[in-house]
Amino acid sequence: MKLFIDGSNLRQGGGVTHLQEVLAAAKHKNYGFETIVVLVPTSTKARITEMDTVKCTTHPEVDRGGWRTEWFRRAHLSAMLEGCDLLWVPGGTYSGGFTPYVTMVRNFLPFDIPERNRFKYSKTWLRYVILKHLQLKSFKRAAGLIHISEKTQEVISDYAELPGVQQTVIHHGLNERFLHAPRPARAFSKFTPETPARLLYISPINLYKHQDVLVKAVYKLRQKGIPIQLDLVGPVFQPAGSRLDVVLEELDPQREWVTVHGKVPYAEVTDYYRNADLYVCLSSCETFGMILLEAMGAGLPILCSNKSALPEIHAGACPEVEPEDVDAVEIGIENLLRSPEQRGQIAQQAYERAKEFSWQTTAERTFAFLREVALNANPSLEQDVI
Repeated sequence: MKLFIDGSNLRQGGGVTHLQEVLAAAKHKNYGFETIVVLVPTSTKARITEMDTVKCTTHPEVDRGGWRTEWFRRAHLSAMLEGCDLLWVPGGTYSGGFTPYVTMVRNFLPFDIPERNRFKYSKTWLRYVILKHLQLKSFKRAAGLIHISEKTQEVISDYAELPGVQQTVIHHGLNERFLHAPRPARAFSKFTPETPARLLYISPINLYKHQDVLVKAVYKLRQKGIPIQLDLVGPVFQPAGSRLDVVLEELDPQREWVTVHGKVPYAEVTDYYRNADLYVCLSSCETFGMILLEAMGAGLPILCSNKSALPEIHAGACPEVEPEDVDAVEIGIENLLRSPEQRGQIAQQAYERAKEFSWQTTAERTFAFLREVALNANPSLEQDVI
């Protein structure tokens, strides 16, 4: 069988990592796929390992993004799909006429109305509203639909009945380079102005990530005399960046105990994990929670939001908190800092849970599902793939 992967809208973040890792781990010939063609931007192509049976292609219009990429897909994708047995669209949206195709639920935000409304009447809000309708249309016409968490499957089922669509839940994996056994937890007495407790939150600064809440909680702890240094790592998006700046100007105008590092290279992320005493995740909208999983694998104790797919990922390994409740976050952090025993136990539990996620398993389950969908759509292919 010949599989075509339309990754033309995968440019950064989890979507690119997912495609890169799945293709690297997949033994696709075992599932009857003799040839795979992948359409991606040039930046994404550089991260994918090509081989005799996996060929990447791109185009200047795909590199430009936006409406130009969509125009290219509408004008030229059909011709590129000639001779293919299955189309996989990991980016989630497909409006062409080729069948059968499999798509994915990659972005939970368009379907979470309270979270989407944080951006109400902005361009971002309008984009999410449009994206919701485009993706629902894609899901209804698909032969197969992959969810990356049970939470997304639950929410999508509330929006639309998909009686003719094969569905499955396939979690992302974790690259082994993120696995580091937990270190001994520092005693509370070891946190001094010279060697403060180091809190880490890696995530884009956005309205539903609640970095401002974390800053307020840490400020209250410092007012109690607990020495803490907070590291915020991730790209800054507006208007959340401006909101965070207002809070920082009020509580830490000299940036003595909060450092906003911005976006850092993917290869350097592990350095931040190694220096942290506690990881805090306060997102209220996550389709999966890849950054949480990486922190779990890094052997860190974690205080986690109780929202979205995050509880599904840590599966009880981490204490949870209401992400917009400053007092609750303050108490949660203080309790963990004061108890090295609890931090050590949480870190070990989270680490053991993280080891259950592998890209090899993700790849095997993905290609098994793609094969199943292709054969159900065209049973005559079975004689060619046994």
